[in-house]
Amino acid sequence: MPPLIDIHCHYVPAAFPHAPDPKSASRWPCLCHQPGATATIKFGEKPFRELDNRSWDIARRLADMDQDGVAVQVLSPMPELLSYWLDAPATLSLARHVNGAIAEVGARRPDRFWALGTVPMQDPHLAAAELPRLKADGFKGIELGSNINGRYLGEAEFEPVFAAAAELGLAIFVHALHPLHAADLKSFHELVPFAGFITDTGLCAASLIMSGVLERHPALRIGLSHGGGTIGPIMHRLEQGWRTTNHFEGKLETSPRLQASRFFVDSLVYDADYARYLTTLMPGRVCLGTDYPYLIEQRAPRAFVASVAKDDADPLWNAAAKRFLP
Repeated sequence: MPPLIDIHCHYVPAAFPHAPDPKSASRWPCLCHQPGATATIKFGEKPFRELDNRSWDIARRLADMDQDGVAVQVLSPMPELLSYWLDAPATLSLARHVNGAIAEVGARRPDRFWALGTVPMQDPHLAAAELPRLKADGFKGIELGSNINGRYLGEAEFEPVFAAAAELGLAIFVHALHPLHAADLKSFHELVPFAGFITDTGLCAASLIMSGVLERHPALRIGLSHGGGTIGPIMHRLEQGWRTTNHFEGKLETSPRLQASRFFVDSLVYDADYARYLTTLMPGRVCLGTDYPYLIEQRAPRAFVASVAKDDADPLWNAAAKRFLP
């Protein structure tokens, strides 16, 4: 089996600048290093997550990749760093710092690391204007949250970003972020990462289908994290709705299933049978994704690939990743 391309890996810079203004300080990231190659990332004074040096230490990361048989990691920011809740200029300042750190890693080892950046999506025109800079810096695309401050990506306001990405040939990787129904799960907060994330990603994907983003931009490449979330299980209902409502009253020319087949998805579903199902829903567009280096990552990726793929040429893995991120 050839070494693998992992499209879902996160990176956190080893340090952050000070907040650019007092208003941003309460939600600005700080990495508080501790003995033993660990750190706590805080936003303002609130601890968010315990990290170890896999998040920023490239030597440690490379050693893990070699052990796991991973040739290339596609680095994207830890999703909380997308920071759409700040004022757009502050988010842009943070994005340039995070993007710069990821670009530096890619420049040091372009054979082992590809880059996905972040942009201030709460101001879509400002975000679109940042894309040529990322393209010039060698980024393969951008990571977007599944919703932007409560608005799914299918909303018309985000069209400038999709148009610019399509024109520049940049990919879009959608990652769950602050699921919209999280507030309804206060008594069951454990469900937010384990159920809320995939639900939000699925609804985001459905919004992209219903709004015709893929129809308007046939060259646009959109990848979905966590196996596309719930888009697979709800596809049969979307397809039935399309058929029985005269294509949603003429709003959608192309069937939802056909549109869904144009998404790329990662393999982070932990279940070989479901991963094989995804290869029928999105043939040739399922890529390895592990969520390295976090607690719920897919461990032993080569063994998981072997449990799913029929042979080394199976389109489940590297070929799909190279189509998504040429």
